Amino acid sequence: MDVIFFNILPLMVTFFLGVTLKRCGVFAQNDAQHFLKLFFYVSLPALILLSVTNLTFDPQWLFLPLSAIIIIFSTYLIASGYAKARYLHKQTFAVFLLGAMIMNGGFSFPFILASYGQQGMALASLFDTGGALIVFTFVYYQACRYGQDGTGGMLLLRKFFLSPPLLALFTALVLNFTGLQIGATGIAYLKPLADLTTPVVLLALGIAFNPRIVQPSLLLTTLLIRMIIGFLLGYACCELFQLQGLARSVTLIMASAPSGMNTLVFSSMEELDTAFAASVVSYATLLGMLWTPFLIYMQR
Repeated sequence: MDVIFFNILPLMVTFFLGVTLKRCGVFAQNDAQHFLKLFFYVSLPALILLSVTNLTFDPQWLFLPLSAIIIIFSTYLIASGYAKARYLHKQTFAVFLLGAMIMNGGFSFPFILASYGQQGMALASLFDTGGALIVFTFVYYQACRYGQDGTGGMLLLRKFFLSPPLLALFTALVLNFTGLQIGATGIAYLKPLADLTTPVVLLALGIAFNPRIVQPSLLLTTLLIRMIIGFLLGYACCELFQLQGLARSVTLIMASAPSGMNTLVFSSMEELDTAFAASVVSYATLLGMLWTPFLIYMQR
């Protein structure tokens, strides 16, 4: 318990530091996007290269991206069934679906890295790749379907396939399977960049936090589907594919992740209910600060 506490405490402090710095006027709400870009384009690719290149593969790990896909489609069926019974306005309906489906892998990465090291991070990257593929195709289609415009889907898909994290994962897999090494110079260059992951992500999430609560009952339902039912679906995938050890732990944590930032991004792009989207992302992140450490503790 003490080890988990001392590993997780700095993550929580960094998140609330971001909240405090925004309240003090040091950062504005939009500054979170700059931190997230640094994470997406610089620190995450570096971390993936270091984590995956020297990983000894287990065949069961191929089920991680498949599990992410199954979880997203399952939460879609559950969320859409509930939302149709509520007769929600279409813009709110769409945000409810997005918040339930999109897993915030970026939130979970620092916790997994702190608790399970680079090997855990490598497995989380594999899981997140399956999720990202569906997010930028099927999930974004749902945003377009209920949005004002509905354009740009192919552009998003192209950006996904050319995204630095995916290219880094592909490069790392090639290096791994061919036995090639990055080398001491490459490691010395990549490690400081990879070490930025934890502070950059958690500061960004703290800066992005918005305390305004919109549609409390629907907000609570969104969080329950995304994080509690997500956990149960992750558990079902672990049983179905007989995932054990680190693969099982990572799957459960990633499946239970808070609603992702793309909930707000897609809502803004397609002119959905952005106020509700901001509330979903903010309070999912806040709940995740308690839920994720609890899950890690329960698996020790």
